[in-house]
Amino acid sequence: MGIINVLDIEVANLIAAGEVVERPANAVKELVENAIDAGASAVSVEITGGGIRSIRVTDNGCGMSAEDAVIAVRRHATSKLRRAEDLAEILTLGFRGEALAAITAVSKFRLTTKRREDAEGTLLAGEYGKVNEVSQAGCPDGTTIVCEKLFSATPARLKFLKSEGSEASAVAGAVEKLALSHPQISFRFLSDGNLKFSTSGDGNLKNTVYSLYGSAFAKNLAEVNGNHGAITVEGFISTPEHLRGNRGMQHFFINERCVRSKTLTSALEAAFRSYIPSGKFPSCVLHIGVSAKLVDVNIHPAKLEVKFSDEKTVFDAVFASVRHALSVGISRPSLNLAEISEKTEEREKLQTLFREAEEKGGKSEQTEPAPEQKPVKKEEFFPKISSPISQKEYFSEPVRLPDKRSETKPVFEDDDLPVDVPILGKKTKEPFLKLGVENSPSGFDYMSRLYASAVRTANVLTETKPEETVIPEKTDAKIPETPSNPIPEYRIVGEIFAGYIIVEENDKILLIDKHAAHERINFERLRANMHMETPNVQMLLIPEKLNVSAQESAVCEEYRSELEACGFEFNLSEKEIFVSGIPFGFEKAEAKALFLALLSESAESGETLESAKQAIFEKALYQSACKASIKAGKLYDTAHLRWICDNLFRYDCIKYCPHGRPVAFEIGKKEIDTRFGRT
Repeated sequence: MGIINVLDIEVANLIAAGEVVERPANAVKELVENAIDAGASAVSVEITGGGIRSIRVTDNGCGMSAEDAVIAVRRHATSKLRRAEDLAEILTLGFRGEALAAITAVSKFRLTTKRREDAEGTLLAGEYGKVNEVSQAGCPDGTTIVCEKLFSATPARLKFLKSEGSEASAVAGAVEKLALSHPQISFRFLSDGNLKFSTSGDGNLKNTVYSLYGSAFAKNLAEVNGNHGAITVEGFISTPEHLRGNRGMQHFFINERCVRSKTLTSALEAAFRSYIPSGKFPSCVLHIGVSAKLVDVNIHPAKLEVKFSDEKTVFDAVFASVRHALSVGISRPSLNLAEISEKTEEREKLQTLFREAEEKGGKSEQTEPAPEQKPVKKEEFFPKISSPISQKEYFSEPVRLPDKRSETKPVFEDDDLPVDVPILGKKTKEPFLKLGVENSPSGFDYMSRLYASAVRTANVLTETKPEETVIPEKTDAKIPETPSNPIPEYRIVGEIFAGYIIVEENDKILLIDKHAAHERINFERLRANMHMETPNVQMLLIPEKLNVSAQESAVCEEYRSELEACGFEFNLSEKEIFVSGIPFGFEKAEAKALFLALLSESAESGETLESAKQAIFEKALYQSACKASIKAGKLYDTAHLRWICDNLFRYDCIKYCPHGRPVAFEIGKKEIDTRFGRT
């Protein structure tokens, strides 16, 4: 007895109608999914003319009997579904029994199939929905189906097809997604006789990504491996410095089925929110495993969309897994000097070609010629050092010259804010220092540091020896609920351009953006407070009165517990709110703006405050963390730099600032030796 049966009309009516095969990519997708469901370990796809002239799909799966092969091309004929109850737990890619019927209705087809236990196989041939031949045939185990002259009998559909190149690209994209969804299966794709890609089928997802997209894409991925209850999240995400201008490289798979899901996309991008700039999108290949009872795959004709019974749980699982990979799994970006040199040489070659084309009369659509680039010499990557100042002189307490003028008060910048950083040269129970005094490049401290050697040589300075630098032992920023690492031995070499710290650590040097690093540290401290069971609240001496609309007042009352969890304490009186407590680390004006943003966002969008809270809160933290950080363009003493460096090494999450800029770049000693010819 055959295993393929024609569904009853009652069961068939419960199935979302299958999508009409409107282009070759649809046909290839359905045929390959059948091969996967048949247990194939190797699948070969060959097309000519973009799939319009011919499609050939070969697999080494279980094959079919002669009886099943004849039934398989009928509508609603499937071996994967028998009763209406089976729709609740669909684990196969196909289940509707419409693919072969739809494909054979628009092409000339030939199907050969053989089971392992059979001595001979079966040949089925026909055209445009009619079976003309059924016979025995010698063939290997598995199934091969060839479809030719697609849509020749339906010219109305044929005229809407795109060029052969476009159709071939669509077929390639469909096979790529199927290969990513099943890395344990070997895939070969040929177009017009040319092998486009081949995967090993060894079960290693990264090897599959490498085979499909190349080494440049594969080497810039971070591994994701999370387990949240009954939901697993595995795969890879792009690192924050390798982003795209669209979502074209975001691949999600639910139980090995490629899907489109706003829930999954939102979770991915929410996790990246404080790591990438606005307008950029991460890439990913993520496999989400979830119980078949919790997901409905029968809501879209092409089975591309799914519906979750508990979207919040799935969102949280993906968000937490991706965020953990970003915090722990990504490494610090490296600065490849050889790569910079190669790119410079490439630009020089292109410019030479452009000039030659111009001399020969070649024209460009560009109205204004590009400015000539000065050739970059290799030795110019390491600038010449002028006015050398020793490290001890540079980081010692500045020695003041006798000033005949009357005493003046220290100069404060308007944008300087108090920053909690250990003080230099003093030991107290609470060693913190307010920044902002005499840090401008035109200030006295800067001038004394720069010209200390020259002035000392002229015997103008006093003979008093500067006080020795004392670095406090405790420099931990104490980011709540974040694991810390032991600090390796390192040496602060110096600071350049009043904005970047040079650090030597083992066999590499780090170039650290001090503002970006401090900004990320502050951001992590502020964000951690949002997730604390008992939020840190700053009480106000005088409650702040806010005027709100009736709708906002209702939202405020409805979500009082969520607002209090953010760190707000308030009393509500009709259309007035009196805020007596604000989240720790916020200025009063910033906290007021955050409170109103939470209310208005929920009132306008209709979203629950729980879903809107995190996005709005983190965006508000960006500005707060930035304002509370030390400034580029100003010089700070060793204690400030040491505090930043210690926490950079201590916490894995300090790699990118909240706006997506790298905090530090690494340059290996081996690369520097190579540049100087020492290898």
